[in-house]
Amino acid sequence: MDAIDDLGDAIDVTRNRLTPVRKGTWLKFALVVFFVGSSGIGGMGGIPGNFGTGTDEPTFEGEQPTGATDVPVDDVLVWALAILAVLVVLWLAYAFIAAVMEFVFLESLRSSDVRLRRYFSANLGTGLWLFLFRLGLQLLFGILAIVPAAVVFLSMESGFDGVSAGLLLLYIFYAFALAVIYSIVMRFTTDFVTPIMLLEDRGVLASWGRFWTTLKASWADYGVYLLLVWVLQLIVGIAAGFVLVFGGLLLAIPFGIVAFLLFIALDMIGLILAALVAIVGLVLFAIFALLFYVPITTYFRYYALLLLGDTDGDLDLIPDRREAVRDGGLGSASRDDDGDGAGPGGFGSDDGSGWGDSDGRDGSDRRNDSSGWDDSGDQDDEPADRSGSDDWGQRDDRDRSADSDEDDDGWR
Repeated sequence: MDAIDDLGDAIDVTRNRLTPVRKGTWLKFALVVFFVGSSGIGGMGGIPGNFGTGTDEPTFEGEQPTGATDVPVDDVLVWALAILAVLVVLWLAYAFIAAVMEFVFLESLRSSDVRLRRYFSANLGTGLWLFLFRLGLQLLFGILAIVPAAVVFLSMESGFDGVSAGLLLLYIFYAFALAVIYSIVMRFTTDFVTPIMLLEDRGVLASWGRFWTTLKASWADYGVYLLLVWVLQLIVGIAAGFVLVFGGLLLAIPFGIVAFLLFIALDMIGLILAALVAIVGLVLFAIFALLFYVPITTYFRYYALLLLGDTDGDLDLIPDRREAVRDGGLGSASRDDDGDGAGPGGFGSDDGSGWGDSDGRDGSDRRNDSSGWDDSGDQDDEPADRSGSDDWGQRDDRDRSADSDEDDDGWR
């Protein structure tokens, strides 16, 4: 069964993509993982509570000036609404960037380098449609979850006291079923529909229609995939929690000692310096956590891409990487049409490993990555670069001129 066989192949593909370890590649992958690690899985939850103050004014013993309680309550309401608005805007901005980053991640997985600005700008439109689809799906399931509960509650004259245990249990099962369906739809959209959007330049709904045919033909594989992914993520999540806690303690001890000494030695200035030291420690821990999750997130995404390509060869986003691990590196060489030792996926196979480190383009990639963030180079004939290409392997003059103007900050 493909869903089982691809578990091992995903390990090999992940190892080939992330090794040898290059500082620039891993740091850029870490930034992408910050957005795609959990994007699309969790929605913006409902915001319970009533911001109104009610019809009855609070009573106090003795007299109080007229309107003494109105101003503080209004101020709280205004600040609460302002904070809520800011949080919603920040969440929407994050969700949009996360949607675009899904395609940046896919482009980076099928190519041999990570070009953040180029991939981001090339997929703004596609990411917008994905963002709107996710937002609509979250609103739909939110309504489906809230409306039945509101109807039942409003129909009860005595409020929650009139809700029977059986009705409450029924709603719990209903909400659980909704959560499972939502999780499956969002996972399939992220893991299987977005590669189709990128590969065939389709919209979300059209890509879902294309994937639905494959899903019906190989429903057993995708059912096993769901079970395996849920189990693996549970196990990996528990193990990762222990690692991150241990790593956090290792970082917290020295930084905590320095911050404490600064605080007791320098009073107010020491407090400021201690806060700065704590912030530095938190940033380093965040970077450590993201770097730790880079191979984990990459593995699960490669697993999905391998399964999609195995169940439908026309939807294979990583044919060269698949052949490199299954045919001893001969796959990408066999797909080399221009004789330069590099396949359409942007990596060669001169050394039999599927990476072709001996060809000129990978050599330039190593030189670029030595600085950590230098994206400049001549690997622009990869299929991931769609912004200035006539087809999947050939650049036009506009792409060459763009390359000549490319800066060396590693974000293009």
